[in-house]
Amino acid sequence: MQKLFILLSVFFFSMSLSAQTAEEKEAYKKQYEFNIKQSRIDGTYIPSDLDDAIREIKDLSPAEGLSGFAGIEDEWEAASKIHFGLGRWIVVNWNFYDGSRLSHLLKEQGILHPDDMAKFILISLHRNLNNKNIEPEPLIEKLAEERKKMAEHLIEKKTKL
Repeated sequence: MQKLFILLSVFFFSMSLSAQTAEEKEAYKKQYEFNIKQSRIDGTYIPSDLDDAIREIKDLSPAEGLSGFAGIEDEWEAASKIHFGLGRWIVVNWNFYDGSRLSHLLKEQGILHPDDMAKFILISLHRNLNNKNIEPEPLIEKLAEERKKMAEHLIEKKTKL
């Protein structure tokens, strides 16, 4: 009975999220279009591109933090270790959910999910700190492949319920 209650709760909650009115969708679109043209949102500077994002993180971060991050051998592990710290800060403060000039640029490059955008920036930062070529295209492809596998796993898991 409890499982049924949980399933019904999740179902009705998800229905309320998708039941956005046309006016709400239009307001979101209008705000998004405004956001992607701004250099600051809520007082926070929004980088214009990846190089600017890396520069901004370096300027805002303590040297010992950057050194520790760069010292982690595997770049994917390094990005995962700080995803819920600096990665969340990037997603929230650089307005990835509601749109910013940086998130819009990343979407145009094929990175669609805010968490993937943060991971892309963190891995690129790690490569930069270790004087490696960033090579964005293969990284974008790998992030898309991971996101697809995650979606397939969730669909498979859902069908087993």
